[in-house]
Amino acid sequence: MHEFLLFSQVPVTRHDQVLHILAGVCASQPTKLTEQHLIYRQTRLLDAGTSKKGGPPKQQSAQAQRPSYHKLIREVDLATRQQLGPWTGRAEELPQAGVSVAVSRSVDERTMDESELERFREGGQWYKYVNQFIAPTSRFVHNNIVIRLSRPYSFPEGHGALEPMDAPVLPLSDCKPVDPSGTYLFEACVRVEDVKNSKLTEQAMGELLAFKKQLEGAVDLKVAERLSLDTRVKGA
Repeated sequence: MHEFLLFSQVPVTRHDQVLHILAGVCASQPTKLTEQHLIYRQTRLLDAGTSKKGGPPKQQSAQAQRPSYHKLIREVDLATRQQLGPWTGRAEELPQAGVSVAVSRSVDERTMDESELERFREGGQWYKYVNQFIAPTSRFVHNNIVIRLSRPYSFPEGHGALEPMDAPVLPLSDCKPVDPSGTYLFEACVRVEDVKNSKLTEQAMGELLAFKKQLEGAVDLKVAERLSLDTRVKGA
């Protein structure tokens, strides 16, 4: 799967205004959800002969020679602090060089079964837990574009260190915004299954750029610096 993305930051003082603008553009109210993200450092590369079933998220050629950071993501209910869905595994490639109008990167994202989750548990040889955060999010859909306005919160240091997948979800009052100013992250993303299909790729990019133009003067959508989205493990 391939993603094309644009980003922005929204200060707290403009959060409600931007929500109203997006509701008008998308002709719908946002879906409210909260996602928990666990971040792992890969400690062992996928063997070329390992099958996808029962193995870690599939590696693309650009990442095959170097370990990378992976995520486990699930939706949770902050009111009950219960899990609402299964864990999804996500691996992201370094964005393509030379693409200046949007972030362009390949990703592997899929629902994980129990045998795959075992590779992420403490004491395993594939992944090492690094950190986690929780992100209350307002999500809109505009044609094929998924828009997320979220504010990530970090858990207290040490929470979930023994086995993060089984640790309880903490109330938001026990967490701190990752950005102390409370700024929201704005992400606009369109996906294509086959990046080699030039017609679909051009359509996706055109739709994203048209959305950017539509929001001019309200939200300044930008291309994030490529290396700031590098998920490869440094020094590996």
